[in-house]
Amino acid sequence: MAQVLKDDIRDSIISSAKEEFLEHGFEGSSMRRIAQKSRMTVGNLYRYFKNKDDLNSFIVSPTYAAINNIVMDLTGGAVSLGSDNPDFSASVADLKEMLTALSDRLVDIYKIHRVELNILMMGSRLNKDLTKWFAGMIASIISGRFGLEKDDRRLKVISDCYAQSIFSGIREILRTPWESEEELRSTVKVYLNSYLAMLSEDARSIIF
Repeated sequence: MAQVLKDDIRDSIISSAKEEFLEHGFEGSSMRRIAQKSRMTVGNLYRYFKNKDDLNSFIVSPTYAAINNIVMDLTGGAVSLGSDNPDFSASVADLKEMLTALSDRLVDIYKIHRVELNILMMGSRLNKDLTKWFAGMIASIISGRFGLEKDDRRLKVISDCYAQSIFSGIREILRTPWESEEELRSTVKVYLNSYLAMLSEDARSIIF
């Protein structure tokens, strides 16, 4: 006879897992601690979720899909998170427009799925995919301004560093308590536009 899975137990596991992922991140989290917080055995926990990846995916996949839909919408379907998009490029003006829209829509998601978005931003999956997308656009801008070829190793290192630092900052902003939604929205916009301002500066004095 098949064992019956109970919704209240599943909900308890999910609540405990969210707390665990927020506190320790995905890599540092423990199924044993999640089971303890849910007041059950580890064996019983595995009846509901086959492993930590399965549990994490159940929690964050809808939010990840919502962000992916935003990226696809902003790029006219040319880019999806996690895919290779080597031919996609953007000007500073295009990038500014995209990031302004992205900041607004991320805050909209944050209002509804604050915990899930913070878990995603702490983990490697969303950070890696957003960074990859943004690094590609930065690379196209830097390449044009400094005459670097697309296969130049310096271009990849520089664009990756920019993108990683940008989304590391967004993660910290989202984890900070704010007095109002407008304060959060304004902070994200100013933060992103300050990076774009640096890319827009006259680069004639910089030598490679």
